[in-house]
Amino acid sequence: MWSSVDLLAKMLFFYRVRILSFNVFLYSLMIFGAGFANSYWLFALFRFGLGAGESACTPLTASIVADMFGKKMRAFAMGFFNWGIYFGYGMAFALGNYVTEADINGLGWRWCYWIMGAPAILFAFILFFSVKEPEKKQTQILEGSDYEPVELLPLKSRVGSTLKMFFTSPVMIFLLLGASIRHSASFCWSYNSQIYFQQYYPGADIGLWMALDSIVGGTFGIIIGGILSDRLAAKFGIKTRLWVLVGSQLIAGALACGTLSTAPPYAFVYLLFTYFFAEMWFGVLFTVLVEFFPAAMRTTAIAIFIFIINNIGGNAPLIVPPIREALDLQKSLYITYAGFYGLSSFFFLLAQIAFIRSKPNMDDPGQQQAIRGIEIKTLKKM
Repeated sequence: MWSSVDLLAKMLFFYRVRILSFNVFLYSLMIFGAGFANSYWLFALFRFGLGAGESACTPLTASIVADMFGKKMRAFAMGFFNWGIYFGYGMAFALGNYVTEADINGLGWRWCYWIMGAPAILFAFILFFSVKEPEKKQTQILEGSDYEPVELLPLKSRVGSTLKMFFTSPVMIFLLLGASIRHSASFCWSYNSQIYFQQYYPGADIGLWMALDSIVGGTFGIIIGGILSDRLAAKFGIKTRLWVLVGSQLIAGALACGTLSTAPPYAFVYLLFTYFFAEMWFGVLFTVLVEFFPAAMRTTAIAIFIFIINNIGGNAPLIVPPIREALDLQKSLYITYAGFYGLSSFFFLLAQIAFIRSKPNMDDPGQQQAIRGIEIKTLKKM
């Protein structure tokens, strides 16, 4: 069984752009199709297909971007790619509120899915025919070594080695904890933000403000975060990138308290700057991941990382209702939104300290060769 899986994995390894194009087409088709759903279970099926298609996008794109850009521009490029997240999130508020209220031809919410799904299908074809597979920056081993590259080793060994690096490295353990908590803050806020403003400030123009705050704040935040991270890496080495996460999430937590403690429009002004600092994290985080793991492990490592933080973050909103019943919605968001930002900063700090103390200088090519040569020797013995 593993031989056939290994063969498929090796084939997929060298056709990332084509796989990405297919996945974009798949989830775009599912979004468009959801607009035609006439039952709960059919809608759920489309959402399942959306998740299946979307799940591979970040691991693949992170691997592709890492091969297209050097360390001086990598975080900026990763941030620019992830800008799409905040644009889409902001558009969801605009379309969900205004298009649904317009009730075009009596079809209400269905237009939201058609408007966003149709162009995405077109972009899948543009991606397929216009983007070329970048040259793979394969793991370099010492000259004269007879060890085969990691990507040519059995999939079972490669996954096992990646998991071992995850759960034996203090850097990865703290980074996982910090990212999971940070992701939970995003989910808790996104699932409750509209409810919060409708409950405490009825009549506020939620669609406009939430769209603007997310798109403008998130866009500039993720790009500036990438630029800061790249400059730190260029001046002090790539092991200093995590300082951006430590500082940005601590400031975001304080600003989130301002969002919850003031009334509109000041609450939305606070929210704009909260997004600016909070969203510095995503591009920097995945840049750290692609630089931490050898090239052939990147896609697998990022897939595992996303699986963990999405499952933790995706279920985090379930803790809001019991806290809300014990206290109230506003206080529950102080804990799960603003509080989680601050707590994530603490774990990012621990990850940064562990990174400085225990990780060799990955800016030294000689050390890179030695370290990764050892990794391949370890894999060879598995």
